[in-house]
Amino acid sequence: MSIVNPSSPAPSAVLLPPGASSIAKKFYIKHVFRVGAIIWCKYQGQDYYVVIKSISRPNRGIQIPGGRVERNEDIGKAVIREVAEETGIQTRIVCPLGMIFYQNPADNYSNLQMFYIVKPFYPIDPTKKWFFIDRDATKQEYECRCVSVNYPPEYLAVGQDQVVKMFRQWLKEHKNRV
Repeated sequence: MSIVNPSSPAPSAVLLPPGASSIAKKFYIKHVFRVGAIIWCKYQGQDYYVVIKSISRPNRGIQIPGGRVERNEDIGKAVIREVAEETGIQTRIVCPLGMIFYQNPADNYSNLQMFYIVKPFYPIDPTKKWFFIDRDATKQEYECRCVSVNYPPEYLAVGQDQVVKMFRQWLKEHKNRV
């Protein structure tokens, strides 16, 4: 499935299906590799995931936690670090989920983002939101909260609704094992 329109200057994203071995897209001059995480929580038999909203940068909208992979950083360590930096939650990786390629030709920018499913070490109460100040140099303040996996994900930042759809599919395929 591709939702990339190369002639469009607007940002776009492409979803790589599970098992895809390559991506035939143009990397732009400003290209970064990123990670993101579905922080999977269970509460009273229901599935939830964590979203964040930057209070210091509200134009970023509501997002799934994630960020840039640092130079020479292991991708698994990067996802754990980013989750902790943006939410304060210590997690472990359950499995890789999928990738999204994002491009904005107007800004000569692109990124490839790898998403993982992670689980917190400690239970999270999805009925409560919390605030957290990013541990990196930006010191952004985030509002964090849980969202039911059944809630329509169209409110998320560009392409991230596709990540939630991948997560739903994963839950469906693994319902007898989780």
